[in-house]
Amino acid sequence: MSQEEVTQVQVRFVTQQRKYAVIDSAILVPARLKRYGLSEIVNHLLGSENPVPFDFLIEGQFLRTSLSEYLENAGLSTENLITIEYVESMLPPTPMSSFQHDDWISSVKGFSQHSLFLTGSYDNYVRIWNTSGECVSTFRDHTAPVKDVAWLEVDETQATCLSASQDQSVLAWQYSFSSDDQTVLYECKGHKASVESVAVDPSKQHFATASWDSTIKIWTSSIPTEDETDYVEDARHKRRKTHKTDDRKSKSAASTLEGHVGPVSSVVFDSQDANALYSGGWDHSVRIWDVEQRVNVSTKVMTNHDVNTNRIQNCEKVVYGIAHSPHSKLLASGHADKTVRLWDPRADDVTVVKLTLISHTLWVPTVSWSPTSAYMLVSGSYDGTCKLWDIRSKAPVYTIAAPLVAKGEATKKVFTVDWEGERILSGGEDCQLRIHSAKM
Repeated sequence: MSQEEVTQVQVRFVTQQRKYAVIDSAILVPARLKRYGLSEIVNHLLGSENPVPFDFLIEGQFLRTSLSEYLENAGLSTENLITIEYVESMLPPTPMSSFQHDDWISSVKGFSQHSLFLTGSYDNYVRIWNTSGECVSTFRDHTAPVKDVAWLEVDETQATCLSASQDQSVLAWQYSFSSDDQTVLYECKGHKASVESVAVDPSKQHFATASWDSTIKIWTSSIPTEDETDYVEDARHKRRKTHKTDDRKSKSAASTLEGHVGPVSSVVFDSQDANALYSGGWDHSVRIWDVEQRVNVSTKVMTNHDVNTNRIQNCEKVVYGIAHSPHSKLLASGHADKTVRLWDPRADDVTVVKLTLISHTLWVPTVSWSPTSAYMLVSGSYDGTCKLWDIRSKAPVYTIAAPLVAKGEATKKVFTVDWEGERILSGGEDCQLRIHSAKM
């Protein structure tokens, strides 16, 4: 019998999940134990008839070795008392279904309460799907690829949604479930380049759009009773009117936020504060805005703190998708340097990234937080994979593999992910809306 097999270490088990709490007094366990053996001990202490799989954290990081290996790597001895936090393991995501599109899928948003999915595509169409795989409705009024979609309101009788397009417009749609009628409620005009992103505030009273014209525009969600008139500034900074040339009701922006230098890739509202808006752009920055005051209150620049050298490293890479967690209050951002970065918008320090997650092999254009966990998020990449992360560890928990392609063909890129309810939705270059279960 080896020394590791007989060596014991004193541990104390703690958890934030009250239903799995055990007495947190210190006990001796074999130092050779890994995750499975520790899970057996906790289930024994709980007296579980149906064992529950657990993950274990020491000093905020998941244990992926034996206890003895951890102690050796941390420069500790078996005489140290080790506090181990345990959490219920997430089940591996499993494929549920996939819905075929005619062209690349640029955006997907789920609505779990009514089991609906909203997609935008490079074929210029917006589609509503149900969980049976039926395309409930198709909206065809855009004249260029749709880059982003968002739900505005959904109830038992109708759904209202928004779509942003390369045709420089945002359209508001309404679909009636009973009559199967669809209507363009209004068209938002004012951007001078492709509209890349649209986000609705928590009150549903306003929404924001981000464009390649370097601006963010704020719009009210109210339906205009008549055409609203746009105003533009001429070279002498005098305001003059511009009038519509078609019959569709148009809407003017309530305000314009300027500050980004180059295209704005993504916008998202604070999950609980309609006055706080976050954006990411090609100028390598994540910006925080006061919507009411129209002020860029903080700019997070792309630098990393290398803990090994204690140096600040510049990261001059485009910010693509961003997402805000209602639970942790953190921002996640996907980048052209294959990484996912986490930011704390409440922190005064504007230079240091809170955490950098590295595993993808190509650009990361899209991220989405779990709707129920402060720690879990999903990212999608041009490498064709989606990765699930628990931010208490720097390694992905699971990887949803890239779809198989014919020999000699390139991997199909993932452009969009959305974690809605117990489902992870993804779409991209393979023209498939893919749905995976994601039960916590």
